[in-house]
Amino acid sequence: MPFQPLIPRVRGHRQRGGIVLKLRSVIQLLALAAILAGFCLSGCSVAGEDAWRYEPGIPGKVTGFTAKQGDQLVSLSWDTLDNAYTATSYNVYYVAATNTDAITKTNSTKINVTRSQTTISGLTNGVTYYFMVTAQNRYGESEASIQVAETPKPKSPADLTGTWYFHTLVSGPSAKWERGTIVIDDYGAVTFTEFLDSDHYNPADDSSTAVTPPADVNITMQSDKSLALSGSGAWVDFHGIMGSRKNMLLGNWTYSVDGSKAITIFQKKRDTDDYDVWDVSGTGNQNPHYPELAGNGPTRYAYHALNSGASVEWEYSNARVGQQAQFWTPDASLTGAGNLFPDGIGSIKDIIYWDYSTPTYKMTPMWDLMWKVTCFGVQPDGLVKEYDSYAEPSSRKDAKQNVIFTGRMTDDKTVIVGVSTKKEVKTGTITPNQFYLRVLQFNFKPTDQALPTYDLNDLAGTYLFHKIGAVKDSTGASTATWAYGKMQVTSAGVTTFPTYVDSKGATSSADTFTLAYYPDPGSDAHTWTTFANFVSPDTGAADAYSRYYDANGQPYFSVYTWWNLTSSLTPMSTSYYNEHATLSYNQDLVVMTRTDASGHSFIIGLK
Repeated sequence: MPFQPLIPRVRGHRQRGGIVLKLRSVIQLLALAAILAGFCLSGCSVAGEDAWRYEPGIPGKVTGFTAKQGDQLVSLSWDTLDNAYTATSYNVYYVAATNTDAITKTNSTKINVTRSQTTISGLTNGVTYYFMVTAQNRYGESEASIQVAETPKPKSPADLTGTWYFHTLVSGPSAKWERGTIVIDDYGAVTFTEFLDSDHYNPADDSSTAVTPPADVNITMQSDKSLALSGSGAWVDFHGIMGSRKNMLLGNWTYSVDGSKAITIFQKKRDTDDYDVWDVSGTGNQNPHYPELAGNGPTRYAYHALNSGASVEWEYSNARVGQQAQFWTPDASLTGAGNLFPDGIGSIKDIIYWDYSTPTYKMTPMWDLMWKVTCFGVQPDGLVKEYDSYAEPSSRKDAKQNVIFTGRMTDDKTVIVGVSTKKEVKTGTITPNQFYLRVLQFNFKPTDQALPTYDLNDLAGTYLFHKIGAVKDSTGASTATWAYGKMQVTSAGVTTFPTYVDSKGATSSADTFTLAYYPDPGSDAHTWTTFANFVSPDTGAADAYSRYYDANGQPYFSVYTWWNLTSSLTPMSTSYYNEHATLSYNQDLVVMTRTDASGHSFIIGLK
């Protein structure tokens, strides 16, 4: 019998054949139930789950699997396409090629990770390793990816070859910033393809005039793997290091004209220009990349910054990048191929900053909620600009007047490094002679389905560090100091400096402090990658709890949703963290602000 819609009886209609009609209704109800059951059997849910929920099943095969060698490590990354995005974690398998020519699940070591990038460390240089990855969720494990092979190697001059972006902060009488691009050839000779500085930059309209870069510069690697620089004119006493992943360099140097001190961060250029605004955006409640999946909400990151010039203070803040974008037509200079908005329509992602603190401005929730709101734009080559987002979308097309920060995203798309001239976000007022260097570290990637969690074991290890700090005297003149060496962090958070050299001639440091990790009680339950010293710099007392919690371990009021603005705010601590550090997504970069004998300081460490 063909299926017919069930029609309710209407009072007054004839009831002939009532028994037959009732039987027919029963049959139709049973048919409908069978159809619904078929739907459920064909892929709705497991027992006890919502019958209408879409279940994707076992993840698909992971694609885009690549490996890059480092010093005693190999960095792995893969795409989250072709159904692999339904994974809640990934199994990474690896084996040395000394006794096999192929990897299997039975002859290899397996580690489970929640991110779509990971680094396998503790490997032997010169030995080839095979790697493969599978995606996993509660339904099972996917087919294995392709096998890739890579051989870790010690750092060498060959690793310097290529294109590097650089950002410099100079502190002292000649306070300024510098940024640009260099190419290092096989012999260490440096060619500047772009060189900009704050002396020739107009923050009012984001314009720069030509600057003559240093000539005949060479960067060489020494026998101890440190870096030396020659022929740099005013750059003297340069000391540099390369991280074990070989994609970042750090350097300190002295400005020979008046003794100002500087720190420079170099980032290796990515092989392909495939950056876009989705690399930083949140996903909301529904993943815009894959609509059948729940989103992770805003993408979280933390930043640390150090000022020079009119102010030498540090600052730090946590932040969230939302899913929603403002669309607007930018001015013509930003449109066209290779520019920020190649199609003529701009997409920017709104940012809200939380827990903003400096040594003199203690964190206040209402300030964070009301005043620190900006937005990102991302160019295909990884150039990132932060814009004042107070203007309505219709007036944002005057984009150059709204730029407040310019930086570069790292090749792994998890860190942004940049410099800028200080501009008040709310009013656009430019602060004369005030410059800053800022490092932003993302907590997770927007496409990650399972979010990483962190503890002190992730932070623990030995870092090669570079530091710059400055203090002002009673006349307002600033004196800067640089330092470098090794920073050791134990699994208990005890931080020391077993080797130390600074520009004042010191060759050791007895400095020590203890870092701890406590996640903040954000409304979306996502954690930051933040570690801090919970000894109050105001009173010297050690708190047994993060400032996000009261003495009973209960969270203070969470200031993470706009609709709470009308609620009664519970004040958080009026202090700040004197040592405040963030660990990078790939757990090889730590950035810290602190106030110590050198003044207000910025420490950057690479594993």
